[in-house]
Amino acid sequence: MSRRAHQPASHDRWLPAAVALLLIVSFMPARVLAPARWFGELQNMLVAPVAQPMRMVGGVLSPARPGADDPAVIAQLRLEVEHYKTLYEQMRERKDDLLRQMEQMQLMVSLNPSVSTRLLYAPVIGGTSDPAGALLEIRAGRAQGVNQNDVVAVEGVQLFGRVKSAGARTSWILPTTAKNSGRVRGKVMIADGQGLECALSPAGDGTLTGDVAYDSGEQASNSVIQPGQVVRLFDAEWPASAQMLVLGTVESVQPAPDSPLRPVIVVRPGVALERVTEVIVRVSSGEGESAGGAP
Repeated sequence: MSRRAHQPASHDRWLPAAVALLLIVSFMPARVLAPARWFGELQNMLVAPVAQPMRMVGGVLSPARPGADDPAVIAQLRLEVEHYKTLYEQMRERKDDLLRQMEQMQLMVSLNPSVSTRLLYAPVIGGTSDPAGALLEIRAGRAQGVNQNDVVAVEGVQLFGRVKSAGARTSWILPTTAKNSGRVRGKVMIADGQGLECALSPAGDGTLTGDVAYDSGEQASNSVIQPGQVVRLFDAEWPASAQMLVLGTVESVQPAPDSPLRPVIVVRPGVALERVTEVIVRVSSGEGESAGGAP
């Protein structure tokens, strides 16, 4: 009995033989082991039908993104979606602004193609509380080439006024409708290239008002001037780059109290000049920008 108890079992004898066989096989060339691939393919055929269902069950029990149904996670994802939607809308609005600026610059260049100027967009960053002055501050100054008396426009060809003073990085601009802006001369355009001259002064309510030149022997002035007609700058005291910019449109026509044949017009700019948010400065290049440039 004692000898049988110490006799090694049969599987103990096979273990060293199996280890030796594996060592020998591991050093054999791959072409010799090619027939063994058949057993691997057989195993795949037996296991594949149940592998996918088992993987699906595992995905349900242990999801790839734990907490995906968590309300906090969903709320965070919604915030991110709204953030990127906002960025998209901002970029689209910026694209529209750039296209509008290009169109406005093309209009301004085509108005006076012979005058050499540089167009500079500048945002309005402040203003004065004095209604008589109505100065606005823009983020552009001598560092950007802005000088005193440079012409300022808005919305393409709508005349705003001039640069009152230019600092290093900012400047103050004065609209034509400010009370202390002074008189400006223009033309009421009654036909293509034809117009009647007028002298306009700020009325203090955002408009310009004044007399229209007329010929006492004709009745043309009162009869041809109508509300809605465009009034353009025609003033020798302004630079050549400003000539024929739009002062506004005729809002009303009334006969002068002391001379019924002389019309008095009220001209309103196309935009409220004291509330603009950006302007275009026509930076003079020193060529053809002297005063007295009226055509």
